[in-house]
Amino acid sequence: MIPDARHMPEARIDTVPGAILMPLRAETGMACGALMPDGMVLPAARTLLSAGRFTADPVLSPGACAQLPGRWLFAGVGRHHFGHFLLEAVPRLWALDHVIGAVDGIALLPMAGRDIAAVLRRRLGPLLDMLGQALPVHLVEIPTQVDELILPTQGFGHLHWSGGTPEARTYMRRHLCAGDAPVGPDKVYVSRRRLKNPEQQVPHEQLIERWMSRAGYDIFHPERHSVTEQIARYRAARVIVGPDGSAFHMAAFVMTPGTNVGLIQRRTRQDTFDAIARQITSFSEVELTTTAALAQLAPSAEDDPTPTELRQLRGDLQAAGFI
Repeated sequence: MIPDARHMPEARIDTVPGAILMPLRAETGMACGALMPDGMVLPAARTLLSAGRFTADPVLSPGACAQLPGRWLFAGVGRHHFGHFLLEAVPRLWALDHVIGAVDGIALLPMAGRDIAAVLRRRLGPLLDMLGQALPVHLVEIPTQVDELILPTQGFGHLHWSGGTPEARTYMRRHLCAGDAPVGPDKVYVSRRRLKNPEQQVPHEQLIERWMSRAGYDIFHPERHSVTEQIARYRAARVIVGPDGSAFHMAAFVMTPGTNVGLIQRRTRQDTFDAIARQITSFSEVELTTTAALAQLAPSAEDDPTPTELRQLRGDLQAAGFI
């Protein structure tokens, strides 16, 4: 099966005896994946990346491979970035509810030059525990041959794949909502103001936070909370508003049916924004309202204390009943 970035593949699970897992290496860019024992590429192991790209096909280099006994499920690429991790490292785990027979663990291909093991210890380990059903995770850092590779299709991903397959949608909700009871306020504004990179922040968000706080919203900075705390907060809320980004990938998986969601477009990449909106409505039975006010960036008069795009945003939020 050769994946197509514009069309979500149907759910399928292949098993490949003696498959060879090929890691990411700095000198070969995004080439990685899995090979047949004779070195032929397994196209189904390509991972969909942003901008509709796939990981490049790897080439088996001379020399012996490490041996990994047992049956291992191929997960994909593990990046330190939260949103990319959600869309590239966990979308094949749906197969754990469908594969026949025992699975010894999950095989993940870490990004070259990144200490993904430390990222898993600090932040993302609980997510893999929930979605990986507490199976061991093997980080493939050198060419490795497994006794048997379980190779599922990628259940969701970037852009046209954001809506996911029915199997993946069911899996994500079942396992992420199976933990502790929802805890948190009814109204949440998901802020990007405390992100370290200025390019990731939203202009004038401190003012937007003041509006939302006065309207009774709890101001939530997800990067300051554990994955389990984020899930509990999104499940508890009945109204969630915020600018598009990685937080809404996670929220999409767990929001309670009937939640009112206000998604603020913070950038002009329309296809990316549309993909996040599609993911929200595909994974959760919610009421979604979108506004492109902050993507307009219309000029304002020099003496105008409230830029045009902010006035438009405030009007859109009021019209939709959020404030």
